[in-house]
Amino acid sequence: MNLRAVRQLMPIAALYAGRIGVAALGLVILPWLSKSMPAAEFGLAATILSLQSLAVVLDLGLAVTASRELPALDDAHAAQTVVKRSERRLVQLYCAITAIAGVLAASGAISISVPTAFMICLSLLLIVWQNILVVAFISRQRFFISTATQFLSLLLRHCCSLALVVLYSATLDAFVIGQVVGAAVVLVVSRVIFQHGHKLSGDHARSGSSHSTISIAIVVYGAAGACAMQLDKVLLSALASPTLTGPYFLASTLSLVPIAFLATPVAQFVQPKLIACLVRNQTEAARRLIVRLSLALTGLAVVPGMLLSIAAPLIVPHWLQGSADQDVVISYVLLLMPGTSLGALGLVPAMVLIARRDYRALAVMSCVLTLAVLSTTALLAANNDIRGICITYALYHVLAAIALWWRAGQIDPSLPKPFAI
Repeated sequence: MNLRAVRQLMPIAALYAGRIGVAALGLVILPWLSKSMPAAEFGLAATILSLQSLAVVLDLGLAVTASRELPALDDAHAAQTVVKRSERRLVQLYCAITAIAGVLAASGAISISVPTAFMICLSLLLIVWQNILVVAFISRQRFFISTATQFLSLLLRHCCSLALVVLYSATLDAFVIGQVVGAAVVLVVSRVIFQHGHKLSGDHARSGSSHSTISIAIVVYGAAGACAMQLDKVLLSALASPTLTGPYFLASTLSLVPIAFLATPVAQFVQPKLIACLVRNQTEAARRLIVRLSLALTGLAVVPGMLLSIAAPLIVPHWLQGSADQDVVISYVLLLMPGTSLGALGLVPAMVLIARRDYRALAVMSCVLTLAVLSTTALLAANNDIRGICITYALYHVLAAIALWWRAGQIDPSLPKPFAI
């Protein structure tokens, strides 16, 4: 392999390394926090970590909009304008959320103090803000910076929280303060790096590049997707039993490896180039990228995902270290992972729809599929049919990919067909 090929592969290698680092960091530090905090306090901390994952998705579609607009912009002024507009709207959103959280805490509707509620809201704001900057770096093809800032944000947040919990107080307040301090430090550094890389040296924004608005449809699309991926555990815990939720949670976490850790880095690497080609109507270049990305996802996510599902009886016992639930987890993984593996191919047409601003179709498909999967999950959970829920979610990922390819073909007839690829 020559030096040029190595340089071309370095950015995608960095994206994969970042994903692996994030996963490994969670596996290493979270058990320390669990041992260092009382069970009730750690349960609240785990809830906050779940809220962080949910908040990143429920950002009014700001990250999706930035990922669509930034790749097609050539001058620094326009890029800065897009990011500043997103930041302003995000701050406005969290001012409202903080006010509501403060009222709920003061009235006793939620069992935390008002200062703690404010600190939790601040941590969510900083983490979502950092994610928008990560998306901005990826959209501008600054892959090394995006990976470094994303990993360092998580590292510093967890390390600060762990240090305060161990050395100061094993309480929720100490954990949240650590999250805020760590997130704030990396956010400030990330913001300075972005501004430095987009100096306003006489550039002028192009006409119309800074006047786009956030579509309600893209907000609905993000919210529906988040509900589909998060509420299944809530329904299972409420309608069946929290005891049954644990094995399902473990199986669903492992089954998302093909999408979250194998498919996403290569998709992030290609996304800025593909969206730029589609926005500029460079049809032939876009076709080549779509074919290459589809083949890459097949080789790097679909096939390995299928092999991982076959190897689940060997992998899960090592992962769970002889847990009593390992046989149940294995059976769930065998049902879930083939579907999530095929679902990874849906990342390609999703990019096409975002580039074409077909947000309404994204919202409609997401809402229909979410209502179907959650209603089915509720019915099955009421009957303690966890295997049925696994099959439901496997079909959800496959049907979502099929619907996305169908819609992309409708609005862009030149799009290569999956079977043709």
